[in-house]
Amino acid sequence: MTLLFPGSFDPVTLGHIDIVRRAAALAERLIVAVLDNPHKTPLFSTDERTVLLWDALHDVKGIEIATFSGLLAEYAGQRNVTAIVRGVRDAEDFIGEARYAWHNRLFDGTETILIPSNPAFSHISSRIVREAAEHIYPTGSDDSVLRKLVPDNVRTALRRIMIAKE
Repeated sequence: MTLLFPGSFDPVTLGHIDIVRRAAALAERLIVAVLDNPHKTPLFSTDERTVLLWDALHDVKGIEIATFSGLLAEYAGQRNVTAIVRGVRDAEDFIGEARYAWHNRLFDGTETILIPSNPAFSHISSRIVREAAEHIYPTGSDDSVLRKLVPDNVRTALRRIMIAKE
């Protein structure tokens, strides 16, 4: 079975890492696909996000880190995946992901597996991480709070980007 876990991963968080590890345990192969969305301006380039993911997940067997753009269901069909994996942190995430799951199923019959977030990570979002980093690094504040949100390689990359913005 091949599963697909798509996302922007801007930046990858400990919540993402947890979902990847749990999904990889369910499948022979897990494709972690970084969305390249030309309509958004990400903090990290697609290549940087791919490297950050690989550095954080290099020990997970059976995963592939890839990039895609366009419709998710179309990409899933091209990669012959069994199902799309999505993490859900709360009821609001569930409602949104359930809608997307229905559309993906209508598009080409691709199923979606929703994996509830580990409660220890359910408060984490990439947006919250970016906002925290934008405050912490320019002011020289202690970044230990980010250790609870992102892998060390991402914390280092955030520091580099936020200091370079000054």
